Amino acid sequence: MSIYPPLRSALTLALLWPAATLAMATLSRPAVDTAIAAGQSAPFSGTWSATLPTRGATEPDTFLASCDRPIRIEVANDTHIFHLGPDEAEADAAIELIANADGTDWQPIAGGPAFFSLWVTQDQFYLYDAVAHGEPDWSAPYVYKRCG
Repeated sequence: MSIYPPLRSALTLALLWPAATLAMATLSRPAVDTAIAAGQSAPFSGTWSATLPTRGATEPDTFLASCDRPIRIEVANDTHIFHLGPDEAEADAAIELIANADGTDWQPIAGGPAFFSLWVTQDQFYLYDAVAHGEPDWSAPYVYKRCG
């Protein structure tokens, strides 16, 4: 016995629609690990993998750095860091870290794009493009995970 074609199409759409909607949904602000003080450089020190998750269910994430070729974050002082990409031997300039509620604003001293970070666990933080007004796009974080 076969389902009437229009009904089968409607049933398929009804079953798949929530999954498709969820894949493209805007995420809310993540839960924050409040045990880590905002605006302090020490927790950021180390080597990190970084991923830019995609919003589409069928698109792969973009890997920006792996633990084989990590991003290095070095402490300059209590409130400044150096951020070095996988192929960088030395940083151009320090980044000032400024506590902002339970997160941290990243302000490059030499200019350039600003960012906002939230600690999710002791070994993972999300970094967002800073926005002048309102909140960052919570569904578009750079996901940093501490390497070994």
